[in-house]
Amino acid sequence: MGGRLKGFEANPGLEWRARLFLDPVARLRYLRRATGTASRRPWVRMRCRPLRAGTVPLLLALAWIPCVVSDASTHGYPRVFRLLSSAPPPNVWQVEETQGYAIFSNGLRLENRFTVRNRPRGESAGIVFHTTESFQLPLEPGRNRALKLIGEALLEYVRQKRAYHFVIDRFGRVYRVVAETDAANHAGHSVWASGRRAYINLNESFFGVAFEAQSQTPEGGPVINPAQVYAGRMLTEMLRSRYRIPEENCVTHAQVSVNPGNMRAGYHMDWARAFPFREFGLPDNYWRPLPSVRLFGFLCDASFRQRAGAPLGEGIALAEGILHDTALTEGFSVPAYRQVLQKRYREMTTALRNGSASKEIWNEANGESSDTGDRP
Repeated sequence: MGGRLKGFEANPGLEWRARLFLDPVARLRYLRRATGTASRRPWVRMRCRPLRAGTVPLLLALAWIPCVVSDASTHGYPRVFRLLSSAPPPNVWQVEETQGYAIFSNGLRLENRFTVRNRPRGESAGIVFHTTESFQLPLEPGRNRALKLIGEALLEYVRQKRAYHFVIDRFGRVYRVVAETDAANHAGHSVWASGRRAYINLNESFFGVAFEAQSQTPEGGPVINPAQVYAGRMLTEMLRSRYRIPEENCVTHAQVSVNPGNMRAGYHMDWARAFPFREFGLPDNYWRPLPSVRLFGFLCDASFRQRAGAPLGEGIALAEGILHDTALTEGFSVPAYRQVLQKRYREMTTALRNGSASKEIWNEANGESSDTGDRP
Protein backbone atom coordinates (compact mmCIF):
# COMPACT_ATOMS: atom_id res chain seq x y z
CA MET A 1 0.00 0.00 0.00
CA GLY A 2 3.11 2.13 0.09
CA GLY A 3 4.13 3.62 3.43
CA ARG A 4 2.25 3.74 6.70
CA LEU A 5 -0.29 6.23 7.84
CA LYS A 6 0.26 8.25 10.95
CA GLY A 7 -0.86 6.32 14.02
CA PHE A 8 -1.12 3.03 12.14
CA GLU A 9 1.93 1.40 13.72
CA ALA A 10 0.57 1.84 17.24
CA ASN A 11 -2.71 0.09 16.59
CA PRO A 12 -2.39 -3.55 15.52
CA GLY A 13 -6.15 -4.01 15.98
CA LEU A 14 -6.72 -1.29 13.39
CA GLU A 15 -4.38 -3.13 11.02
CA TRP A 16 -6.34 -6.36 11.50
CA ARG A 17 -9.64 -4.64 10.78
CA ALA A 18 -8.18 -2.92 7.73
CA ARG A 19 -7.40 -6.32 6.24
CA LEU A 20 -11.13 -7.03 6.12
CA PHE A 21 -11.30 -4.57 3.22
CA LEU A 22 -10.52 -6.52 0.07
CA ASP A 23 -10.56 -3.40 -2.07
CA PRO A 24 -7.21 -1.51 -1.64
CA VAL A 25 -8.88 1.84 -2.28
CA ALA A 26 -11.54 1.16 0.36
CA ARG A 27 -8.82 -0.05 2.76
CA LEU A 28 -6.79 3.14 2.31
CA ARG A 29 -9.89 5.29 2.74
CA TYR A 30 -10.74 3.46 5.97
CA LEU A 31 -7.21 3.88 7.35
CA ARG A 32 -7.15 7.56 6.57
CA ARG A 33 -10.41 8.12 8.39
CA ALA A 34 -9.51 5.91 11.33
CA THR A 35 -6.17 7.63 11.86
CA GLY A 36 -7.55 11.15 11.52
CA THR A 37 -5.85 11.90 8.19
CA ALA A 38 -9.13 12.49 6.37
CA SER A 39 -11.94 14.87 7.16
CA ARG A 40 -14.93 13.45 8.94
CA ARG A 41 -18.45 13.97 7.74
CA PRO A 42 -20.85 15.38 10.32
CA TRP A 43 -23.70 13.42 8.74
CA VAL A 44 -24.50 9.94 7.64
CA ARG A 45 -26.38 8.75 4.60
CA MET A 46 -28.42 5.65 5.26
CA ARG A 47 -28.58 3.16 2.42
CA CYS A 48 -32.11 1.90 2.93
CA ARG A 49 -34.51 0.19 0.61
CA PRO A 50 -38.28 0.07 1.03
CA LEU A 51 -39.61 -3.29 2.13
CA ARG A 52 -41.67 -5.16 -0.42
CA ALA A 53 -44.73 -7.13 0.38
CA GLY A 54 -43.93 -10.80 0.14
CA THR A 55 -42.81 -13.84 2.02
CA VAL A 56 -40.71 -13.64 5.17
CA PRO A 57 -37.05 -13.86 4.19
CA LEU A 58 -34.63 -16.40 5.47
CA LEU A 59 -31.86 -13.84 5.29
CA LEU A 60 -31.23 -10.16 4.83
CA ALA A 61 -28.36 -8.63 2.92
CA LEU A 62 -25.73 -6.63 4.75
CA ALA A 63 -25.80 -4.20 1.85
CA TRP A 64 -29.37 -3.35 2.83
CA ILE A 65 -28.59 -2.80 6.51
CA PRO A 66 -28.51 0.96 7.02
CA CYS A 67 -24.99 1.72 7.98
CA VAL A 68 -22.59 4.58 7.64
CA VAL A 69 -21.88 4.90 3.93
CA SER A 70 -18.99 7.15 3.08
CA ASP A 71 -18.76 6.48 -0.64
CA ALA A 72 -20.98 4.83 -3.19
CA SER A 73 -18.13 2.57 -4.30
CA THR A 74 -17.64 0.94 -0.90
CA HIS A 75 -21.27 0.31 0.11
CA GLY A 76 -20.29 0.21 3.74
CA TYR A 77 -20.39 -3.21 5.37
CA PRO A 78 -20.42 -5.54 2.37
CA ARG A 79 -16.77 -4.86 1.59
CA VAL A 80 -15.67 -4.44 5.18
CA PHE A 81 -16.92 -7.79 6.40
CA ARG A 82 -16.46 -10.06 3.42
CA LEU A 83 -14.45 -12.85 4.99
CA LEU A 84 -12.17 -15.26 3.19
CA SER A 85 -14.01 -17.99 1.36
CA SER A 86 -14.29 -21.23 3.29
CA ALA A 87 -12.81 -24.57 2.36
CA PRO A 88 -15.10 -26.66 0.15
CA PRO A 89 -17.31 -29.16 1.99
CA PRO A 90 -16.22 -32.80 1.96
CA ASN A 91 -17.87 -35.11 -0.56
CA VAL A 92 -20.36 -37.25 1.37
CA TRP A 93 -23.27 -39.12 -0.20
CA GLN A 94 -26.10 -41.33 0.97
CA VAL A 95 -25.40 -45.03 0.55
CA GLU A 96 -28.60 -46.58 1.84
CA GLU A 97 -31.90 -45.54 3.37
CA THR A 98 -34.66 -47.55 4.97
CA GLN A 99 -37.66 -46.52 7.02
CA GLY A 100 -35.58 -46.84 10.17
CA TYR A 101 -32.19 -45.40 9.23
CA ALA A 102 -29.94 -43.82 6.60
CA ILE A 103 -26.26 -44.59 6.02
CA PHE A 104 -23.75 -42.25 4.41
CA SER A 105 -20.37 -42.74 2.75
CA ASN A 106 -18.38 -41.29 5.66
CA GLY A 107 -19.83 -43.81 8.11
CA LEU A 108 -22.64 -41.65 9.47
CA ARG A 109 -25.80 -43.52 10.42
CA LEU A 110 -28.97 -41.50 11.02
CA GLU A 111 -31.72 -43.08 13.10
CA ASN A 112 -35.21 -42.15 11.88
CA ARG A 113 -37.34 -43.64 14.64
CA PHE A 114 -38.17 -40.22 16.17
CA THR A 115 -38.43 -38.20 12.96
CA VAL A 116 -41.35 -35.77 12.79
CA ARG A 117 -42.51 -33.06 10.39
CA ASN A 118 -42.87 -29.37 11.19
CA ARG A 119 -43.50 -26.21 9.16
CA PRO A 120 -41.58 -26.05 5.85
CA ARG A 121 -38.24 -24.25 5.80
CA GLY A 122 -36.35 -22.49 3.04
CA GLU A 123 -32.65 -22.49 2.36
CA SER A 124 -30.09 -24.37 4.46
CA ALA A 125 -27.51 -21.74 5.29
CA GLY A 126 -25.72 -23.12 8.34
CA ILE A 127 -25.61 -25.19 11.52
CA VAL A 128 -26.15 -24.10 15.12
CA PHE A 129 -24.66 -26.44 17.75
CA HIS A 130 -26.49 -26.86 21.08
CA THR A 131 -26.35 -28.82 24.30
CA THR A 132 -29.62 -30.24 25.62
CA GLU A 133 -28.83 -29.25 29.23
CA SER A 134 -30.78 -32.38 30.24
CA PHE A 135 -30.24 -34.61 33.27
CA GLN A 136 -26.95 -36.53 33.10
CA LEU A 137 -25.89 -39.77 34.76
CA PRO A 138 -22.25 -40.86 34.84
CA LEU A 139 -21.39 -42.76 31.66
CA GLU A 140 -20.59 -46.10 33.31
CA PRO A 141 -21.16 -49.76 32.23
CA GLY A 142 -23.55 -50.54 35.05
CA ARG A 143 -25.91 -47.72 34.07
CA ASN A 144 -26.68 -48.73 30.47
CA ARG A 145 -30.40 -49.30 31.02
CA ALA A 146 -30.92 -46.01 32.85
CA LEU A 147 -28.82 -44.11 30.31
CA LYS A 148 -30.90 -45.46 27.44
CA LEU A 149 -34.19 -44.67 29.21
CA ILE A 150 -33.09 -41.10 29.92
CA GLY A 151 -31.92 -40.69 26.32
CA GLU A 152 -35.21 -41.94 24.88
CA ALA A 153 -37.22 -39.69 27.18
CA LEU A 154 -35.16 -36.75 25.96
CA LEU A 155 -35.74 -37.70 22.32
CA GLU A 156 -39.49 -37.92 22.88
CA TYR A 157 -39.46 -34.47 24.50
CA VAL A 158 -37.44 -33.01 21.59
CA ARG A 159 -39.86 -34.65 19.16
CA GLN A 160 -42.89 -33.11 20.87
CA LYS A 161 -41.32 -29.65 20.94
CA ARG A 162 -39.83 -29.92 17.43
CA ALA A 163 -36.74 -28.56 19.17
CA TYR A 164 -33.80 -29.76 17.02
CA HIS A 165 -33.14 -31.35 13.66
CA PHE A 166 -30.63 -33.79 15.12
CA VAL A 167 -29.76 -35.12 18.57
CA ILE A 168 -26.52 -37.00 19.34
CA ASP A 169 -26.97 -39.15 22.43
CA ARG A 170 -24.41 -40.21 25.06
CA PHE A 171 -23.43 -43.28 23.00
CA GLY A 172 -22.77 -41.29 19.83
CA ARG A 173 -25.96 -42.34 18.07
CA VAL A 174 -27.35 -39.66 15.74
CA TYR A 175 -31.12 -39.22 15.63
CA ARG A 176 -32.89 -37.26 12.95
CA VAL A 177 -35.79 -35.60 14.77
CA VAL A 178 -37.24 -32.70 12.79
CA ALA A 179 -37.09 -33.51 9.08
CA GLU A 180 -34.37 -31.68 7.19
CA THR A 181 -36.95 -30.08 4.91
CA ASP A 182 -38.63 -28.39 7.88
CA ALA A 183 -37.77 -25.72 10.46
CA ALA A 184 -36.96 -26.67 14.05
CA ASN A 185 -37.56 -24.45 17.09
CA HIS A 186 -33.95 -24.37 18.20
CA ALA A 187 -32.47 -20.87 17.83
CA GLY A 188 -35.17 -18.43 18.97
CA HIS A 189 -34.12 -14.79 18.78
CA SER A 190 -30.77 -15.03 17.03
CA VAL A 191 -28.36 -13.22 14.72
CA TRP A 192 -25.51 -14.34 12.49
CA ALA A 193 -23.75 -12.96 9.42
CA SER A 194 -21.25 -14.11 6.85
CA GLY A 195 -20.07 -12.66 3.60
CA ARG A 196 -22.71 -10.14 2.57
CA ARG A 197 -25.63 -11.77 4.33
CA ALA A 198 -27.13 -11.18 7.74
CA TYR A 199 -29.45 -13.82 9.20
CA ILE A 200 -32.10 -12.92 11.77
CA ASN A 201 -33.92 -15.63 13.76
CA LEU A 202 -32.12 -18.71 12.49
CA ASN A 203 -34.88 -21.29 12.91
CA GLU A 204 -35.84 -20.85 9.28
CA SER A 205 -32.38 -21.11 7.74
CA PHE A 206 -30.01 -23.05 10.05
CA PHE A 207 -30.02 -26.68 11.18
CA GLY A 208 -30.12 -27.30 14.93
CA VAL A 209 -27.73 -30.03 16.14
CA ALA A 210 -27.92 -30.85 19.85
CA PHE A 211 -25.68 -33.02 21.98
CA GLU A 212 -27.12 -34.83 24.98
CA ALA A 213 -24.90 -32.94 27.39
CA GLN A 214 -24.62 -30.10 29.89
CA SER A 215 -22.42 -27.13 29.12
CA GLN A 216 -21.33 -26.73 32.76
CA THR A 217 -19.29 -29.82 33.62
CA PRO A 218 -17.73 -30.80 36.96
CA GLU A 219 -14.16 -29.62 37.32
CA GLY A 220 -14.14 -28.20 33.80
CA GLY A 221 -14.17 -31.58 32.09
CA PRO A 222 -15.09 -32.11 28.42
CA VAL A 223 -18.68 -31.30 27.54
CA ILE A 224 -19.10 -34.24 25.16
CA ASN A 225 -17.39 -37.62 24.97
CA PRO A 226 -15.26 -39.04 22.11
CA ALA A 227 -18.20 -40.96 20.61
CA GLN A 228 -20.22 -37.73 20.38
CA VAL A 229 -17.26 -35.85 18.89
CA TYR A 230 -16.86 -38.48 16.16
CA ALA A 231 -20.59 -38.57 15.40
CA GLY A 232 -20.77 -34.77 15.39
CA ARG A 233 -17.98 -34.55 12.85
CA MET A 234 -19.61 -37.13 10.56
CA LEU A 235 -22.95 -35.31 10.77
CA THR A 236 -21.32 -31.93 10.10
CA GLU A 237 -19.53 -33.33 7.05
CA MET A 238 -22.77 -34.75 5.68
CA LEU A 239 -24.74 -31.53 6.16
CA ARG A 240 -22.00 -29.37 4.69
CA SER A 241 -21.70 -31.67 1.69
CA ARG A 242 -25.42 -32.08 1.03
CA TYR A 243 -26.33 -28.40 1.50
CA ARG A 244 -23.04 -26.67 0.59
CA ILE A 245 -22.81 -25.03 4.00
CA PRO A 246 -19.75 -22.76 4.44
CA GLU A 247 -17.44 -23.24 7.42
CA GLU A 248 -18.16 -19.79 8.83
CA ASN A 249 -21.84 -20.67 9.21
CA CYS A 250 -21.15 -23.55 11.61
CA VAL A 251 -21.56 -21.79 14.95
CA THR A 252 -22.68 -22.31 18.54
CA HIS A 253 -25.93 -21.25 20.21
CA ALA A 254 -24.11 -18.80 22.48
CA GLN A 255 -22.68 -17.00 19.45
CA VAL A 256 -26.06 -16.36 17.84
CA SER A 257 -28.52 -16.05 20.74
CA VAL A 258 -29.80 -12.55 21.61
CA ASN A 259 -32.38 -10.97 23.92
CA PRO A 260 -34.29 -8.20 22.09
CA GLY A 261 -35.94 -7.15 25.36
CA ASN A 262 -32.74 -5.68 26.82
CA MET A 263 -30.61 -5.75 23.65
CA ARG A 264 -28.08 -8.15 25.16
CA ALA A 265 -26.19 -10.87 23.31
CA GLY A 266 -25.80 -14.32 24.84
CA TYR A 267 -29.36 -14.95 26.04
CA HIS A 268 -28.64 -18.68 25.83
CA MET A 269 -25.08 -19.62 26.65
CA ASP A 270 -24.70 -23.26 25.69
CA TRP A 271 -21.34 -23.76 23.98
CA ALA A 272 -20.14 -20.31 25.06
CA ARG A 273 -16.77 -22.03 25.29
CA ALA A 274 -15.01 -25.31 24.58
CA PHE A 275 -16.79 -26.27 21.36
CA PRO A 276 -14.34 -28.59 19.53
CA PHE A 277 -14.25 -26.79 16.19
CA ARG A 278 -10.95 -28.40 15.18
CA GLU A 279 -12.15 -31.92 15.92
CA PHE A 280 -15.15 -31.21 13.69
CA GLY A 281 -12.91 -30.21 10.80
CA LEU A 282 -13.87 -26.54 11.18
CA PRO A 283 -11.95 -23.31 11.82
CA ASP A 284 -12.33 -21.83 15.28
CA ASN A 285 -15.33 -19.58 14.66
CA TYR A 286 -15.26 -18.16 18.18
CA TRP A 287 -12.85 -15.48 17.00
CA ARG A 288 -15.22 -14.10 14.37
CA PRO A 289 -16.48 -10.60 15.28
CA LEU A 290 -19.87 -11.17 16.87
CA PRO A 291 -22.47 -10.02 14.29
CA SER A 292 -25.14 -9.10 16.85
CA VAL A 293 -22.71 -6.54 18.30
CA ARG A 294 -21.09 -5.09 15.20
CA LEU A 295 -24.18 -5.01 12.98
CA PHE A 296 -27.04 -4.38 15.41
CA GLY A 297 -25.44 -2.81 18.46
CA PHE A 298 -26.23 -5.53 21.00
CA LEU A 299 -24.40 -5.32 24.34
CA CYS A 300 -22.53 -8.10 26.17
CA ASP A 301 -22.97 -8.13 29.94
CA ALA A 302 -20.49 -9.36 32.54
CA SER A 303 -22.20 -12.74 32.90
CA PHE A 304 -21.88 -13.50 29.19
CA ARG A 305 -18.26 -12.36 29.09
CA GLN A 306 -17.40 -14.52 32.07
CA ARG A 307 -19.06 -17.62 30.60
CA ALA A 308 -17.49 -16.99 27.20
CA GLY A 309 -13.90 -16.80 28.38
CA ALA A 310 -10.99 -16.09 26.06
CA PRO A 311 -11.94 -17.55 22.64
CA LEU A 312 -15.43 -16.10 22.25
CA GLY A 313 -14.33 -13.08 24.25
CA GLU A 314 -11.93 -12.23 21.43
CA GLY A 315 -14.82 -12.27 18.96
CA ILE A 316 -16.78 -9.95 21.23
CA ALA A 317 -13.84 -7.58 21.57
CA LEU A 318 -13.24 -7.49 17.81
CA ALA A 319 -16.91 -6.73 17.16
CA GLU A 320 -16.91 -3.91 19.68
CA GLY A 321 -13.70 -2.53 18.19
CA ILE A 322 -15.24 -2.49 14.72
CA LEU A 323 -18.39 -0.79 16.03
CA HIS A 324 -16.25 1.78 17.88
CA ASP A 325 -14.03 2.56 14.89
CA THR A 326 -16.95 2.81 12.47
CA ALA A 327 -18.81 5.19 14.77
CA LEU A 328 -15.82 7.49 15.22
CA THR A 329 -14.78 7.53 11.56
CA GLU A 330 -18.27 8.63 10.60
CA GLY A 331 -18.67 11.33 13.22
CA PHE A 332 -20.94 9.50 15.69
CA SER A 333 -20.49 8.94 19.36
CA VAL A 334 -20.44 5.23 20.12
CA PRO A 335 -23.75 5.30 22.09
CA ALA A 336 -25.46 7.23 19.28
CA TYR A 337 -24.23 4.83 16.63
CA ARG A 338 -25.29 1.86 18.74
CA GLN A 339 -28.80 3.34 18.88
CA VAL A 340 -28.85 3.60 15.08
CA LEU A 341 -27.97 -0.09 14.77
CA GLN A 342 -30.45 -1.18 17.43
CA LYS A 343 -33.22 0.79 15.73
CA ARG A 344 -32.47 -0.99 12.47
CA TYR A 345 -32.66 -4.36 14.21
CA ARG A 346 -36.09 -3.52 15.58
CA GLU A 347 -37.28 -2.34 12.17
CA MET A 348 -36.06 -5.55 10.56
CA THR A 349 -37.68 -7.85 13.10
CA THR A 350 -40.94 -5.91 12.76
CA ALA A 351 -40.79 -6.35 8.98
CA LEU A 352 -40.22 -10.07 9.43
CA ARG A 353 -43.18 -10.43 11.78
CA ASN A 354 -45.41 -8.50 9.41
CA GLY A 355 -44.27 -10.48 6.40
CA SER A 356 -43.32 -7.28 4.59
CA ALA A 357 -39.66 -8.12 3.99
CA SER A 358 -38.88 -10.01 0.81
CA LYS A 359 -36.14 -12.32 -0.40
CA GLU A 360 -35.62 -10.00 -3.36
CA ILE A 361 -33.80 -7.54 -1.09
CA TRP A 362 -30.59 -9.52 -1.53
CA ASN A 363 -30.61 -9.32 -5.32
CA GLU A 364 -31.77 -5.71 -5.45
CA ALA A 365 -29.02 -4.63 -3.07
CA ASN A 366 -26.42 -6.09 -5.40
CA GLY A 367 -27.80 -4.79 -8.63
CA GLU A 368 -28.97 -8.22 -9.76
CA SER A 369 -32.33 -9.44 -11.01
CA SER A 370 -35.00 -9.46 -8.31
CA ASP A 371 -36.80 -12.42 -9.89
CA THR A 372 -35.92 -15.05 -7.30
CA GLY A 373 -39.28 -16.80 -7.24
CA ASP A 374 -39.42 -19.43 -4.54
CA ARG A 375 -35.79 -20.38 -4.74
CA PRO A 376 -33.79 -20.21 -1.48
